[in-house]
Parts: sequence; structure tokens; C-alpha cells
Amino acid sequence: MFALAVSTTPGMGSGIVGLFLESGWMGKAIAVILMGVSVVTWAMILMKYQYLRKAEQESKLFMTEFRRTKDAQELLKYAEKKKFSPMATLFREGYREAESIVKSLPNNTVTDEDRKMLGEEIERALKVTTQDEISYMERYLAFLGTAGTVGPLLGLFGTVWGIMDAFYSIGLKGSGDISALAPGLAEALINTSMGLFVAIPAVIAYNYFAEKIRGIATRMDSFSMEFLSFIQRTLVRRQP
Repeated sequence: MFALAVSTTPGMGSGIVGLFLESGWMGKAIAVILMGVSVVTWAMILMKYQYLRKAEQESKLFMTEFRRTKDAQELLKYAEKKKFSPMATLFREGYREAESIVKSLPNNTVTDEDRKMLGEEIERALKVTTQDEISYMERYLAFLGTAGTVGPLLGLFGTVWGIMDAFYSIGLKGSGDISALAPGLAEALINTSMGLFVAIPAVIAYNYFAEKIRGIATRMDSFSMEFLSFIQRTLVRRQP
């Protein structure tokens, strides 16, 4: 009944556009802000999804190659091609760190006394690289979390403002007919819907990406142990 009354009110359009045009200046301002946040949110969602998808695909390919190939130099060249893979990045940084330490030792030979130091230095490099990769993957998540939290609150503010405007119009006109209620109610409805439109995809995407990143971080920790074993079999035991 309300929708029918609104659509027949003079000067008022139908649908979401009609509600937007009928709302007051505050309602329009909040709606425009929420629309802008929605556009940015969806852009970040698409970018993050594409990046994590490539990261997982390249990591699977690299891990297959890592377990198949025993040649360190060949693996290093292969890792250079996998720019999106955190595993490949771990291998590159860890191997270069290990090679640099070994080359600094007398005769490029790791003695029993040097093994503990070498293992600790490589482990430290792997932890630093892991944290850097996780921080890089978590970019934009804070914005998605903020949009999911603030979106409904901003929409609620517009809703309350619209209801206040509706009651103010009733007080001015001394009646509660649709012409007095329409602008305030339109403002309330448009901002409520826009707040939810921003928050729902932002919260879903935030939880989805956070779970994906946790999974990648766990696999990076597992790979670090595999890499330390790999170094023990290659550089550490290599004789000049």
C-alpha cells in the first residue's frame, strides 16, 4: 500500500531512483557517500580475489616443481617466474640468504659449529619474509572490515535522520498524509538499503579472504620446514 501511494504521489518517481530523488539533502549526501564506498569495496574485492587466486595457483605449481626437482639453481629460476606465489618468494629469499651465508664462510664450507648459526639465520629470514608476504596479502582487508562495520551505522544515521524529517514535516503541516511523510520515509528507506548493500558484501569478502590468507600462512609455515631440510641436503652438505 505504501509503495502504491508513493508511486502515485505527484512529482515522485518510482523505485530506488524515486526514493533517492524524494529524499532530503542529508539523505542524498549519505546515499552518495555509501555508493562511493560500495564502488571502492567492489573494486577491492575483485582485485583481492584475483590476486589470491593467482597466488594459490602459482603456489601449487611451485610446490609440485619443488618436490619433483632437486636442482637448486633450476628451482631458483622457476621461482623467479612465479611472482604471485608466496612459496616461491620464500624459496628465493631463503635460498639467497643461505647461499650468502655459506659464501661468507671459510672455504665455503659449513662446519658442525656453523650449522646451528646457519639454521637460525635462515629461519629468521624465512619468518621475516613470511610476515612481509602476509602483510602484503592482508592489504585492503582493513578497509573491507571498516566498510562492513561503518556501512550499516551510516545507513542507520540516514534512517534516523529521515524519520526525524518525517515527524518534522508532520508537525509543520499538522497532518500525517503521504505528502508529509514521503520525503522522510524515502530518506530512511534509501539509506537503510544502501547501508546493507555496502555491509553485506564487505563482511562476506572480509571473512572469505581472511580464511584464505590463514590457509596460505599455514602452508608457508609448513614449507619453511621443508625448505630447511632442502638446504641441509644441498648447500650445507656441499663441499667446495
